[in-house]
Amino acid sequence: MGLEDTIAEAIVMGMDELAGNPQRAVAAAVDCQSARQWIKQETTKLALVGGAEMVVPGLHAFTIPSGVSYLLHKMGYISWGIGALKGAYIIETEAYSDLRNILALWANEGDFNASLLEHLAISLDSLEWTLSAAGQAAIPALLNTPTDTTTLRTFHILQRLAENLVAGDERGYAVLEAMRGAEAAAAILASAKEQVEHHNTEVMLTRPLGRKISRRLAYKLASRIGTRIPARMIVGFLPVAGAFANAFLNVQTIRSMAESAEKYYDRRLRLEHLQQALS
Repeated sequence: MGLEDTIAEAIVMGMDELAGNPQRAVAAAVDCQSARQWIKQETTKLALVGGAEMVVPGLHAFTIPSGVSYLLHKMGYISWGIGALKGAYIIETEAYSDLRNILALWANEGDFNASLLEHLAISLDSLEWTLSAAGQAAIPALLNTPTDTTTLRTFHILQRLAENLVAGDERGYAVLEAMRGAEAAAAILASAKEQVEHHNTEVMLTRPLGRKISRRLAYKLASRIGTRIPARMIVGFLPVAGAFANAFLNVQTIRSMAESAEKYYDRRLRLEHLQQALS
């Protein structure tokens, strides 16, 4: 098995653990004043780890696998923090994943293409509206609005997220709690349980992949990540320069991922979009 195959297999098998708990990323990010500050903070941490990998020449062959694993973790962690700071509801359920969408954009060299996405990012105020009586009254019309496929699927997923929350989605509620606080989240959920109805969304939803990603996407990701490993193997034999070079490679990777995350969350479905679709 080649290097690219090994990386791709690890990505497919480890998607569920790729970035850890989104609640932790959200809770950490909300202490920052902006997405820019969050990105600077997290890239600095990753640079330090990247340098530490190469401190002892010759041992880098053993630390690179764990270094790549940590890099993947930080790619998800920084993305969720960016989303929270931009006012998005972080979607990481058993079926749907913001991270999977952002990785698809990153694998596409950061070029935004809605056709690559399973759904658009969703603003927190859009979800809260959907959980309200007004939102639920408007949902039937919204689900039959003529629009592009990705946007329409996002409408259906928005309703599914609302239904899952009132049905006991612990992961989704943890994100809501991290963004709104325990007291406000509890009040939102209590109200939603009286308002949210079941609507037929199956017709527009793709077959859920769970938290996994397709092998096609895994190989695209492996190709981008794998191109950096030969360079790490070379610089790892340089006592000081290797540490700086590896730190630089890590920063380059995480910044490009952050750019993809910003593009994704900047194009989130907002409440005004829902209101325009209904007008």
